[in-house]
Amino acid sequence: MDETLTTFAPSAPTADPLGAAGAVGRRLATAVASTVVGKDAAITQAVACVLAGGHLLLEDVPGVGKTLLAQTLAAAAGGSFRRIQGTPDLLPGDVVGAVVPDEGEGWRLRFREGPVFANVVLFDEINRTSPRTQAALLEAAEERQVSIDGHTHPLPEPFVLLATQNPVELAGTFPLGEGTLDRFAFSLSLGRADAVAERAVLLGDGGRPRLGDVRAVTGPGELAEAQRAVRSVHVAAAVADYVVRLLDATRTHPRVRLGVSTRGGVALVRLAQARAVLDGRDFVTPADVQALAGGALAHRLVLAQGRGLDEARALVGELLTTVAVPRA
Repeated sequence: MDETLTTFAPSAPTADPLGAAGAVGRRLATAVASTVVGKDAAITQAVACVLAGGHLLLEDVPGVGKTLLAQTLAAAAGGSFRRIQGTPDLLPGDVVGAVVPDEGEGWRLRFREGPVFANVVLFDEINRTSPRTQAALLEAAEERQVSIDGHTHPLPEPFVLLATQNPVELAGTFPLGEGTLDRFAFSLSLGRADAVAERAVLLGDGGRPRLGDVRAVTGPGELAEAQRAVRSVHVAAAVADYVVRLLDATRTHPRVRLGVSTRGGVALVRLAQARAVLDGRDFVTPADVQALAGGALAHRLVLAQGRGLDEARALVGELLTTVAVPRA
């Protein structure tokens, strides 16, 4: 686990908070694109998740840039950053903190903060940790606080959790529980780079060697303001009803054992608001919802047979073609 502190001089207050939020998002996207080459759509989705105030789960095969994307986002976002490497012997106290003896006089106890106390936390290979340790993240991810020994400790604002996992390996891994998955606003798979992007990385135009060149393009205060501004984007009742119909369709589909929660619907709306801001709009369209539905809903589904993310995403795609879309 490591910690890096970076600073960024925030811009002066603006009369256009949505415009300022969009500018923050575009700066973040540009920074990430300097290391993660040829993945513009995925980068936009990741940035939208951060602007929405959500947590991001990166699930894909090794070597496609999951950790690099998360590290670049953290470096560009500024503020405090901590990395947690998932291992089977990692304990809850190693993540959220624990009560320990005070080194001073007497027998006092004090709370020692865990690495989760940072603006951006990268939990690498989260599925290598035990269910007990995964469960320790539930309160932190949902309520932005940690409760230990009867005391509640707030996390820094903003708090963004970026987690990676490899869906291929089985030995030494523990599937994430439904409650843990539901805390992630968005699940993203980068996929393999195309030939042009892969050649660019091989020639040094992007990739890990460029990570050291990434500088903070925003800071905790400005990012928190951007996240608050995103929530003011207008969502018409017809668009909200559309999201409700999508949620209901996941709950009644014959191939689904457990559909998407209301928390998932809230996450989808927040993500759609963030996408609108990145597009320079102050209102959400059905197209915003459709563009982000797969990443916002699929990882929350428990299928009647199997639990593959690809199958779940295909099912969400099917629902997008059958659920009635509101007209302008």
